[in-house]
Parts: sequence; C-alpha cells; structure tokens
Amino acid sequence: MFYTNGSYQGIVAETYDIWWHGDIFFDTQFYEKLMNEVPGLALEIGCGTGRLLLPYLSAGFEVEGVDCSEDMLDTCRLKAKEKDLSPVLYQQYMQELDLPRKYKTIFIPLASFMLVAEREEAMSVLSKLYLLLEEGGQVVIPLFIPKDAEKKEWTVGASGKRNDGSEVMVSSTSTINYLEQLQTKVERYEIIRDHELIETKFYTMKLRWYYKYEFMMMLEKFGFKDISIYGGYHFQPLNDDQNFMIFRARK
Repeated sequence: MFYTNGSYQGIVAETYDIWWHGDIFFDTQFYEKLMNEVPGLALEIGCGTGRLLLPYLSAGFEVEGVDCSEDMLDTCRLKAKEKDLSPVLYQQYMQELDLPRKYKTIFIPLASFMLVAEREEAMSVLSKLYLLLEEGGQVVIPLFIPKDAEKKEWTVGASGKRNDGSEVMVSSTSTINYLEQLQTKVERYEIIRDHELIETKFYTMKLRWYYKYEFMMMLEKFGFKDISIYGGYHFQPLNDDQNFMIFRARK
C-alpha cells in the first residue's frame, strides 16, 4: 500500500507516537519562548497527534492546530480527552488554509513546509500565512537542505514496539533532483511479529528545499519584514556550512 505526499494516514499515523512520545522535545522551549515574546492566539500547522499542541494547552497557551491527516487528528483528540483538554483543530492542507480567526504566532514545526512540493502552492501558503497574521504577528518556519541525502539502497531509520506487541521497522531510500531542489523519499514500514514479517507498507514524500536568500525574497514578496534566521533551536546564528535554518518574520 502506498500513501501520498504529506498525508500521514494509516500506518504512518498509527506509529507516529512511537517515535514522538512525551511532553518535552528539542523544539518545545523554542516555540514557547517565541509565543511568550509575542503573546496572543497561536496556530500550529502540522500539529499531528499533538506532541507540541497538547503540552502548550496544558501550560496555558492559547494555541489552535491544523493538520491534513484525519487519522492524526483523531489520535490528537483521544490524547486531549485523556488530559481533559479541548483543542480547536482544523483538518486542512496548508495550501488550502481557510480559517475564521487571525493569529499572533503561526509556526510550522519539523520543516513540514517542505512537504508543499509544488513551488506555486508554496508561494500560495506564504500569502495565506500573511493574511492569517495579526499586525505585528510572527511566522516561524524551519527548513533544511538535504545534503548527502541521496541513498539508492534501503537504510533503516527507526524501529519500535506497537501496542499489540509487534515491532515496526522503518527504512528509507531517496533520490535528489538538484536542479528542481526536490528530494523524493520512500519509506518502507515493515511489521514483524514473532520474528516473522507479516505486513509491508510504503509511504512516499517529496520535499522541496530553499536556499537562504531565496526564501528571504519569497517572504519579502508577500510583505513580511524583520526577517531573522537562526541556526538552531537555541537562537544561534547560522554557520557557513549549515544546512538547517529557522526563519522568523513579522507582519
């Protein structure tokens, strides 16, 4: 079975919390600090099963969530119920955003913006983000450049136990189109029970990357200003050879 780009349905959603469980992650305090600096309603795009959203709500932040995956949002609601939380959630692709409120902070964790593989749609997303921000609001978008990411052979990336006791092993292969700035990655999910392979599923994603000044100009095109670029989640400056960037821009 194959899943389409960025859908995070089926087994991808079922196993997500195996890799992302807990309440504190490497980026938790980063977005928390940004929301404290610009108080007000926030929006997480690509909220998934609530790894950031639910702890933020528990801490008293006013944050809403958007995700394209019905399966991921269903899991988020179940987890929220266990914590006695009632998150505001929308099922939409970010290139189709149509929300009733405006926000002081909009953030897109884990470089999920790159899943918008069509350049015209990516431009449309930035336009929509600008319109969804209140004056003085901020957008925060991590991106990376997939250096040395072309792998012709399958490489094991993660493994873990499911609730039913079976093991899931995820391996991947990828190709790079340097001219188009496009990485195509195929993930293989193998379900193993009692040392026997019982199921195999595949998930394909395309990731479009951007270079520093290219993305700055894209932001500026839609009216964003005061653009800052960090080299990590501790607000450190970029290094010359760095392939990870966090863009922060204001309306």
